Amino acid sequence: MKYLILPVAVLAFSSFSGAVFASDIAAKPTHVVELFTSQGCSSCPPANRFVTKLSENTDALVLSYGVTYWDYLGWTDTFGDPEFTQRQRDYRDAFGASNIYTPQIVLGGSAHSPKYSKRDVADMSLPETDIDLSLTRDGDTLTVKANVTQDIILDVVSFTPGEQSVKVTRGENGGRTLDLTNVVTDVQSLDWNGQVATVVLPKTENTRYAVLLHDQKTAKILDAAVID
Repeated sequence: MKYLILPVAVLAFSSFSGAVFASDIAAKPTHVVELFTSQGCSSCPPANRFVTKLSENTDALVLSYGVTYWDYLGWTDTFGDPEFTQRQRDYRDAFGASNIYTPQIVLGGSAHSPKYSKRDVADMSLPETDIDLSLTRDGDTLTVKANVTQDIILDVVSFTPGEQSVKVTRGENGGRTLDLTNVVTDVQSLDWNGQVATVVLPKTENTRYAVLLHDQKTAKILDAAVID
């Protein structure tokens, strides 16, 4: 299943949403919150705001994916990508759900709902394992290492940290300005040989990378890390 789904110096950082990270330090979130949202969906703004608040927690990694299936309502999502719609479908299949919808919040690759509370999120931390996921950089080459024997999917999610505002002029949200946090721009699934994987990821000012290690059968996120 293709889930589109799926360190060294000591410096301080404040959150996964907009903090300035040291370029060669991987941060390890304890919670991963993936939001599937659409600028053309009138029900999505409250979920966008909810995950923005969650991103203030230094332990939570928030990722916002723009999906494309509401574009026909009159507004083409400026962050939408069919790849992200497919990721949501793959989650649907892993969960045994009957459909996809927005807003959909996926917690740790394990559970989904259109609405969660902060307590719900706090109760859905990543599992404690001895996987020991680590990321190291050599120029533009990122090396991923982990101690894992089960079948996994290794995804690298590129996202723009912090908030972005979009003025919507048509469709269900016409006339509104929407704020989105940690907007995903790309997802890559890496080949995994059971020990290590490498990928070329250029260091850019406005891009951060999240590495998500998914159980191949269930889509559950076993471990995660973030690096510039």
